[in-house]
Amino acid sequence: MRPRFDLPLDPADFLARFWQKAPLFMPACATGLAHPDPDTLAGLALEEGVESRLISGSGAGPWNSQHGPFSPDDFASMPRSNWTLLVQSVDHFLTEVSLLLDDFRFLPAWRLEDIMISYAARGGSVGPHFDRYDVFLIQARGQRHWQLGPMCDESTPLMPHDSLRLLQDMPVESEHLASPGDVLYLPPGIAHYGIAQDDDCVTWSVGFRAPSPLEVLERLVDAVAETDEQHGLFRDPQRQPPADPALLGRRDQQALVKQGLAAITEDQQRMALGGLLSEPRQPNGLDFEVDCGHIAAALPGAVLVRHGATRLILDDLGDAWLNGECWPLDEDSRPLVSLLASKRYYEAAELAAFDQPGQIDLVNEWVDSGFFVWLGSDDE
Repeated sequence: MRPRFDLPLDPADFLARFWQKAPLFMPACATGLAHPDPDTLAGLALEEGVESRLISGSGAGPWNSQHGPFSPDDFASMPRSNWTLLVQSVDHFLTEVSLLLDDFRFLPAWRLEDIMISYAARGGSVGPHFDRYDVFLIQARGQRHWQLGPMCDESTPLMPHDSLRLLQDMPVESEHLASPGDVLYLPPGIAHYGIAQDDDCVTWSVGFRAPSPLEVLERLVDAVAETDEQHGLFRDPQRQPPADPALLGRRDQQALVKQGLAAITEDQQRMALGGLLSEPRQPNGLDFEVDCGHIAAALPGAVLVRHGATRLILDDLGDAWLNGECWPLDEDSRPLVSLLASKRYYEAAELAAFDQPGQIDLVNEWVDSGFFVWLGSDDE
């Protein structure tokens, strides 16, 4: 069985009432979360290029944070309680985990970021904190007690700590006990504090991509700078004599910014945003092999799977963006790539309609590059 999440209300209703507005606790709406187990997570945390952390502490502290990769001795030296292992972007390294993201199609594909998975011993937590992005917290094993607090922002007081942004004080406004299959949605800024209730607590965190305005502006400027277009210089043909020649007035400021932004063409916007939003969070994820046997057992009808570290989106001109690169498509290829971008595994009947030589060549090129993997024999 592949991992699944069934939103228990109409997507439009969820987006109107809860998305970026209010938390929502959803009991018993996720299944297929037995893999990866804690040993698999620990094994990933030993690997170079896998982002992982060990966090220990409770209450008012002290709290400690260590960054991986770790060694077996690091785990052997951990206390019996009050610690957590966090492994980021597990979906990039274990493609079978990425299949859960097919159930978030009530949001644009570019908005999805990755799946972090945590293992916690009894009492383990990452402390009271808030995130700057939306998150779905899915309980896979054990139980976790969640306390939710008020909306926070960058002015909210924090505990003194070099690497952890822990809240100095968190008034509790609601509480939930999450058991396997329960899901808690949190909008950005909501204070929360989750504590493992046993020694086998595993939680999946589906996070969302939310580029800052600075990131977007940097990409737009880079896109303009890469072209050979001449944009001319600032013009002010309607200039009137200034009341104060020493003053940089509001009208001049607005005119300078307006003319600067006007230099960004629609095509440059498309190139900048397509590249930014299709880049995987972990670019080395393609180095990890796909467990075809595990996926084939969970999905008996599948013949092709998208690697978990592959990001594929389409733009409004019909071109594909694959891990940061633009792939111009002809009319014959667009329906096939639209299918490939719409989900993460594909059955033979779905692909049978795309048997033209050029279409098969494109799929095989992406397979050869590691973006997709055939689950059948080598000669498919």
